[in-house]
Amino acid sequence: MKIALSGYYGFDNAGDEALLSAITSTITKLEPTASFVVFSGYPEKTSKIHGLRAVNRMNPWAVLRELMDSDLLISGGGSLFQDVTSPRSLPYYISVVALAKMLGKPVIFYAQGIGPINRSFSKFLMRLIANRVDLITLRDENSLHLLEEIGVNRPRRIVTADPVFSLDPRKEDYENMYRLLYRYYPDNKNIIGVSVRKWEPLEGYQPKLAAVLDRLVRKGYRVLFIPMDYPADLFISRKTAALMKEEAAVVEARLKSQEHIALISYLNFMVGMRLHSLIFAARNAVAFTGISYDPKIDAFLDLFGLQPLSMEPEKMALQVESLLQDKAVRERIKSKAGELRSKAEETAHLALSLYRKANL
Repeated sequence: MKIALSGYYGFDNAGDEALLSAITSTITKLEPTASFVVFSGYPEKTSKIHGLRAVNRMNPWAVLRELMDSDLLISGGGSLFQDVTSPRSLPYYISVVALAKMLGKPVIFYAQGIGPINRSFSKFLMRLIANRVDLITLRDENSLHLLEEIGVNRPRRIVTADPVFSLDPRKEDYENMYRLLYRYYPDNKNIIGVSVRKWEPLEGYQPKLAAVLDRLVRKGYRVLFIPMDYPADLFISRKTAALMKEEAAVVEARLKSQEHIALISYLNFMVGMRLHSLIFAARNAVAFTGISYDPKIDAFLDLFGLQPLSMEPEKMALQVESLLQDKAVRERIKSKAGELRSKAEETAHLALSLYRKANL
């Protein structure tokens, strides 16, 4: 059984690399004979990090050849079908799906987050191609509603959960991250992790966040900036840390996705812009809050009964302080994360069922 995977792989984004690890490891547990080929931006890097065969995602002949030889295409996870970051993103990913269907291959959207989709042409492509896939699994209800609004209503559509909830770091990952954290804060107490990113519509949030983090440091907390997309987030992390009057640390190392999960497990709290910084926190039952730059952040926070952070410094500080003092929030997160882990594992069962149905 050979499975092709299409996604934002090979670009050093911790969330997307975690998705690749989670999807392949969960499927392999259920079907040890499964083999994979990844359509990657940097195939050699993907092969080295994940131990998987990979081909250049922009080489149409390589993609065609691998799809012809595959039994199933997994599109996702992540937020592949959106047209906010680039007008070329959605047409690329949907074209891979279209090619697979032309070749008669079963296709699953694997726990995807859909949108935002604003362009008329993007909506047309989604109606044209997504209505022809075999199964759509989604990571949140908002994605389901958006597909319905666009007119994608023919395939079976199931809300499951982000695949990363089923990803388990190795013992060595925890040991390595404990040593890394020791360099910054040897007693490993009261550490607040921060994940930031550059986002033009929110430009100017950094001084406000820095002021709130200063206030928390003065209350006895320590701040650790954790870049999730390397090196892009490293620069904005350094910039935000430099705006603080109190001491803060920035993780300078390029971490693997499982190392990110292990590192966040040692935190007391997480403030995140990157979605997977919040998912990693939830998976570890670490209390968290999010800075909303995209509907996917709001959708994820809503799963846990949380609100996005205000951009007004005083309100932002009060929100964070309230969550830090809420002893029940960690248990609430732990309980919900357990549900989401089960749903994440369900997606792998659904993917394999497509292959078995096609080969009856």
